Amino acid sequence: MTAKVKILFGFYQISTVLSSTYSARLPDKYTSWTDNLANAISIDWSGFFLPEQCLGYGMRLLAIALSPVALIALLMIAGISALSQLMTAELEQVSYMRQDASVECGSDDHGPITTLATGFIVLWPAGSLVLFTSLLAACYKPLQAKSPNALTRAAGFLHREYEKTWYWWEAVELARKLVLTGFVLLIPEERAFVRLVVATLICSCYAVALAVVRPYKRVEDNVLAVATSLVLLLLFLGTNWSTTFLGIQERYQGADPADVLGFRSLNVIVDSMIILVAVVLAFFLVGAIAAARRVAKIPTIRLVSTKQPPELSIAMGLTWHLFNSHIWSTGQDAVKVIKGELEQLLPDIKVDDLKDIGALEEYIQSSQVILFFLSQGYFRSKARLFLPPRLYRTLAPRTAASPAPQNCLREVRSSLEKDKPLVLVQEADPEKGGGTLQALRDECPEDLQPAIFDNDWPLTIWYRIDEFQLISLKIIAEAPPATTSSAVLLCSPNFLDRTSLPLCVSGELESQSLAFSKPCTLWASPANAGSLALADEIAAAFAPDRETAGLTICTTDDRPASATHLLLYLNEDSFVSDERLAEQVKQAREDKLKIVMAHENDPALGGCQFSRFFEVTPQELIAGGLYKDLAKSCFPGHHRKVSLVLLAKSLGATPARSRAGLLASGSVVEGSTSLAKRSLGGLSRVFAKMSSRSSAEARDSGGEASSVQQQV
Repeated sequence: MTAKVKILFGFYQISTVLSSTYSARLPDKYTSWTDNLANAISIDWSGFFLPEQCLGYGMRLLAIALSPVALIALLMIAGISALSQLMTAELEQVSYMRQDASVECGSDDHGPITTLATGFIVLWPAGSLVLFTSLLAACYKPLQAKSPNALTRAAGFLHREYEKTWYWWEAVELARKLVLTGFVLLIPEERAFVRLVVATLICSCYAVALAVVRPYKRVEDNVLAVATSLVLLLLFLGTNWSTTFLGIQERYQGADPADVLGFRSLNVIVDSMIILVAVVLAFFLVGAIAAARRVAKIPTIRLVSTKQPPELSIAMGLTWHLFNSHIWSTGQDAVKVIKGELEQLLPDIKVDDLKDIGALEEYIQSSQVILFFLSQGYFRSKARLFLPPRLYRTLAPRTAASPAPQNCLREVRSSLEKDKPLVLVQEADPEKGGGTLQALRDECPEDLQPAIFDNDWPLTIWYRIDEFQLISLKIIAEAPPATTSSAVLLCSPNFLDRTSLPLCVSGELESQSLAFSKPCTLWASPANAGSLALADEIAAAFAPDRETAGLTICTTDDRPASATHLLLYLNEDSFVSDERLAEQVKQAREDKLKIVMAHENDPALGGCQFSRFFEVTPQELIAGGLYKDLAKSCFPGHHRKVSLVLLAKSLGATPARSRAGLLASGSVVEGSTSLAKRSLGGLSRVFAKMSSRSSAEARDSGGEASSVQQQV
């Protein structure tokens, strides 16, 4: 919002000085509203306290320049206003001040006023430009290194709205306003048309520069800046036409300006200018809306409070935001995916790229947060090396400088000794080195267990299904409540004062608002232990008022005639605790009843490996293709909501709001492709061409699971 206010205020500053600075004579239909606007936001507040006649112009000028101490933006143009007010009008060879006709130019009263105005010109316009440029120059190194200090935070109002590359653009914007509102007055008034030519050229060049470099972080700010620049260009062009029209009419008696310009009257020129301005504004308004909708679909982490990407900074003296500690044999592929996805979701993040195992401690020291990827063998196997193990074993005997094999505990101990914040990620798939948290703890040396497992570090489970991975990535970026604030963003200097930082990702399933537009009768058989509890979870999340929400749950022993779906809840008791379940499933398949399968993965609820169901399910059901359809995985904790969304969609639930509204809020899922390969789209070619992000090189090699769990 700050950037938009500054852009619009700059437009106001320039558009309201056409008459005073450029000697433009425009019809009342234009000058009436500009004069009213200028008077409403005038910085001349002296008349509110005493009549102007009671104050000399010198005192009024002093009040104008010093009264708005709290409004620095107005202070910057106080001197410019003073210079404008000193412009004179000639009356019978005697010149008087335009703003105070009682003061004759060159008189004893005029000299002190001129000196005072000159001082304020040096103090506010020129002084502010020098001050702001100096501040931005001093912020160069901290901003480029993303290591904010007290100066960069204090000067944030100058660079916060701009891209890192164009952090100094505020100085360019200030120089433009100063030139267009005041410095053009250095051109003599008898050459006022030259002022218009200079202003037109400046507006043209600035509009092109804005469209090319797009200095603002937000695409809508770039669109607004380009739109206001083009509108100013049209205003100056219209003023050029009107000045030329009046010049022909006044200097060449009997000449018809229409023969030269094609306009019959001055009103036609102004009307044409207003129509062109309206068309430009409408064009850019449509473009801004289209660009905003496209931006909403880009899968990047955003703050819930602002819907904008967070500013990721790093403490002084550090190089990396995150260091990934893992074991080659069971963690390499997953950590590669984590790194690639984080670099897409948080484009500014710096994740370590360990190339020299000999400098491991230096890498740890230079990292802001350490991620421990917990998989089998992590606490007792060799650490990752800068070469693949096979190649390392080949070259090690021949290279004296090659480091000796090290233990992953070296990374662990170094992190603890340096008191680094930790994030724990637990592998879930036993075939990929996953195990229970207790089993992983048992592998850890006893002296390290309390520091790692008992300190409430953020912990997430890594599932090899894309939509569930997004939940884990958000936890890595922002620790969940009731844990130690050691996530990547919460350790950033910009957010050290925050204990929580709610995040969202455009298109995430977790934030979808679903409703049952068509009646759905879900049969949760008593023979299927746990199915009723899961059905109630779905109803509580998406159909709390079942009578009006379109979801009905039946729990009869026999299939109800109105049933549209059978919920087959698969856990360790399925097809074992009650033999009736197999017959009910068989009959449902014969009756062509839709079967929605949910595979429970939470050990506390009887979760087990999917391979178990090939052992306990009657062979006639397996041979009949029961498991040819994909089962929805039900994961515990923070991942549970995504499981419920997938199940609700399988039951026919659809987004509760219009597609356009969901796109704007970033809560529509665009297909089911992986995060790394999801189409990022592009912004409007006219308004905001976005740079495409490279796809993550790594794709989870274990993602093509041999089981029939759904790969979202």
